[in-house]
Amino acid sequence: MASSKPIPCGPCKEGNVNTKADIWCYNCDEGLCSICSGHHKRSKSSRDHKTIDIKSYNPSIQAIKTECDKHGQQLNLYCPSHLMPCCDECISNTHSKCTGIKSLANVVEKTKVEKSKESVEKDINSMLHLLDKMVNNKSQNIKREQEYESIKEFFVKIRNEIDKHLTHLEKKICNEADTILNQEKSKATDLIAKLKENRKT
Repeated sequence: MASSKPIPCGPCKEGNVNTKADIWCYNCDEGLCSICSGHHKRSKSSRDHKTIDIKSYNPSIQAIKTECDKHGQQLNLYCPSHLMPCCDECISNTHSKCTGIKSLANVVEKTKVEKSKESVEKDINSMLHLLDKMVNNKSQNIKREQEYESIKEFFVKIRNEIDKHLTHLEKKICNEADTILNQEKSKATDLIAKLKENRKT
């Protein structure tokens, strides 16, 4: 994460020249422009300094110590027994009996790789969780589609039962109507015959 405010080149600033820094040196704790960084890399006293691109530098993060507080030498080794960075003199005096001494640069690089791996694994797990969620949602949709088919079948069944009931009612009403019609016809026929008999009389 880069700083929002441009960081000036330290050596140029000392010469009253305002130049924008291109890299940051943790050992010198200052920014360097492209010209000064070239001299910085060629100088015997600073060629091994820890530098990064200015775009990656975050001034809110405290600079990592790269020099030994006791001996003023470059911290270039790492003691896994004491979990601490060391200079050559520290190794000779204090950590001579420690085993597994490693290059600090390799340990830092390995840590970066492990952190990067953790970040990638976290992203993969997040994506897997999202994919599982999507699969679950789609599975629920498929189940709802099956429910929809069941509902359709239920409606067809109800419709058939209603049709069957209506057909039964139709037959019943028609039979009752036929019976009433025949009865009324019989009554009317008897009445006509009676009226004719009365007329004749």
